[in-house]
Amino acid sequence: MKNMDFDWNDLKFFLAAARQGGLTGAAKALRTSASTVSRHITTLEQRLQATLFLRQQTGYLLTDDGSALLKHVENVEQAMMAAERNALGSIQQEVTGKVRLATTEMLAVHLIAPHLHALQQRHPRLQLEIGISLSRANLSRREADLALRMVEPSRDDGAGDYIAQQVGKLDCAPYCLSNLVSPKKSNNPEAWQKLDYISWDESWADLPMAKWLRAAFPGKAPVLSCNSMQVQHAAIRSGMGVGMLPCFVGDQDTALQRLGSREPPLSRAIWLVYHRDLKASQRVIAMREFIQEIFHSYL
Repeated sequence: MKNMDFDWNDLKFFLAAARQGGLTGAAKALRTSASTVSRHITTLEQRLQATLFLRQQTGYLLTDDGSALLKHVENVEQAMMAAERNALGSIQQEVTGKVRLATTEMLAVHLIAPHLHALQQRHPRLQLEIGISLSRANLSRREADLALRMVEPSRDDGAGDYIAQQVGKLDCAPYCLSNLVSPKKSNNPEAWQKLDYISWDESWADLPMAKWLRAAFPGKAPVLSCNSMQVQHAAIRSGMGVGMLPCFVGDQDTALQRLGSREPPLSRAIWLVYHRDLKASQRVIAMREFIQEIFHSYL
């Protein structure tokens, strides 16, 4: 690359294309058109006198120059994000503004949402945003301020940049509609392994719950596969078959019965994770204390 004089606005489009692997994904992420993304990338390449991507039918692949630029730009991005987090954490002491929590659907619906009004009354100037996804939100890029995760951040995840607190434990067990299996036989796998089962789709086949179901129903395909636990819960309630649910959901549903032993076959820690730079932010402290209160009461 001969010229490092570039417009930082163009870099936003370059980063999106590099991370999404093409124009379509970048356009969706930036809420713009593919032609706009393409135009900014072309402008950047002309200014740098370098080819940053190999344009292929399957997507955009970074060239050596593109990879070098990506590393440089991500370093600058991280420095800018750190400066912004420091400013937010140290200057904004009043509990006001927006706080973003990333979590899963079931935790949001059954544990978080029922108590949000109480949090809003406690901090009326706090703006709440809940992001629902099975994928991890990138806290360094401020996709969320805090996240509830089933896995503690590792060294590879940049664990030193984050504070992780175990706030609870998620027990999961198999359930079915109560009238499908006699309560006397609910502990006997042979009684309920004859039923159909409901599981996760292929994109989430490595989840512990999906693995457990495959082992419990060997050689049998699920009658329903989907990536929503809310949908799975509804399907189980309809009598469609056996499925795995968090015990705080299944045990409270009087239409269902737990199968197997009373000891849940799966148990995972729930971690509240946030960036170390935001530990003094009153917004983050307010949300953190709120979540800790909920999990202390329920899990």
